[in-house]
Order: sequence, then structure tokens, then C-alpha cells
Amino acid sequence: MSTEKVRVGDINMVHRWDGPADGPVVVMAHAMGTSHRVWDWQVPALADRYRILRYDFRGGGQTDAPPGPYRWPQYISDAVGLMDVLGLGKVHWVGISTGGKIAQGLAIYHPDRVASLSLCNTFSQFGEKHRRGILDRQEVVRTEGMSAAWDSSHRIWFTGSFVDAANANFQFLRQIFLETSIPGYLGATLALLTHPYRDLLHRITAPTNIIAAEDDLATPVEFSYEIADRIKGSRLTVIEGQRHFSNIELPERFNEILRLGLDDMVDG
Repeated sequence: MSTEKVRVGDINMVHRWDGPADGPVVVMAHAMGTSHRVWDWQVPALADRYRILRYDFRGGGQTDAPPGPYRWPQYISDAVGLMDVLGLGKVHWVGISTGGKIAQGLAIYHPDRVASLSLCNTFSQFGEKHRRGILDRQEVVRTEGMSAAWDSSHRIWFTGSFVDAANANFQFLRQIFLETSIPGYLGATLALLTHPYRDLLHRITAPTNIIAAEDDLATPVEFSYEIADRIKGSRLTVIEGQRHFSNIELPERFNEILRLGLDDMVDG
């Protein structure tokens, strides 16, 4: 199936459907500097049962990247707006990294639109160390471009052996990152540093499955433990020896955890 564009507020948003038309709807939100294609490795593991909606958020992929600065609440209202345009009510939200923070925001402020949460390699708020890392990457993007930012960051996102192998999956994500709009990336990352959710997580009542990577340098595993401690009844699984994009580097294990969690939450 090909992508489509719809008007949501002040932007045109790209989205794509996969899976059976009558399946439970699962919305998947991507990571910063990527697009809906970051989930290509997961769709085959879900599309037999689930109606999958993937979209590019503001400034990412092929969705519009208007001049910034962006505000974090826009990412939440954009997500709700997309659901409204497509006539969706309560759905199952899956988010990785930035997409996971979007999912948390929806569950906090729009609980009537969230049937379950799958939070993958994500965070509720950043400390000073990680804020500084993002600001440093912004400066690299601003002065040297997306290629330089990739070169300075990819060993944070993948294990050394995966980087050294530089296989087709690695190259595919690299190309997605390089094609990201610079104004969109800068606007999105600035917004990301605002509106911490740590002290609001207790409001989340949706069933929640959390996936973390043991050696994640971008969103360390302690961030996921922190989220799990604050969302009552949530379940956390840590993938050993993996970094930020474990869904790409070790998709079989990641998909097993994601699918099992979704099935359990859907079947109740």
C-alpha cells in the first residue's frame, strides 16, 4: 500500500495503512530523524491481525516541516487531529523514542483515544546530560548538516558490530536520516526538550507494555524502569546487549515482545 497525505491543522501529514481492514487499529509513531519507515521491520509481524496506521510526524519524513519553532503540544494535537480526520476513536498506540513520548502525552491528556500503549526505547523527560547531547547534535545539524550528525551519533544508536557490518538495514535508516528536513529536525528536537511527563505518568491508566534495550545510550534503560514504576500495572522487558534501534538490529526478538504484549492487551 502507498502513502497518502491528509490536511491536519496547519500541515499535510503523510500516513500509510497496512493489515486487514477489520483488524484492531494500531498507530505507530516513529523516532526523531526517521519516518514511518522505521517500522518496516515490525509490520510483517503484526499485519496478519492488526490494522496498522503509520504516520510521519511534524517535521519528519514526508510530512510538512513548516518554519519553527515547534511546540511539543503540537505533536499531541497533530496525532489527535490525524485520528479525527481518519475517523478513528480509541486505538492501540506504539511509539519508539520520540514516538513513545507522543504516546505518553496522548495517554495522559486524551485517555479516551488510547486503548493500550507499547512504549519502546523511550523516555518521559531528559536530564541535563541528554539535553546537552541533543543540543550538541542540533549544532552539528545547523552547521554541518544531517550527514555529519549521523556520523557523530550512529554508534549511540547501534552496537559497534552492527555499525561495522553496515548492512542494508543500517544503510536504509541512514538514508532516511539524511533525507530528514533540517528545519523539521531542529524544530522537532527543540520541542522535544520541553514538557516533561515524569510527574504525570501516574495518570496513565491504559494497559502498557514497555520495551527497553540494555545498552541504550540515547534513552538509557533506567528511563524505562522509571516509566514502569510510575504506570500502574505496566510490564517491562529489557533486550540484552542492544542499543536504541533494537527494532532494526534485532527485529525477531523485538517483534516477539511487541506482538505478545499487543495480543495480551487486546485480548485482555
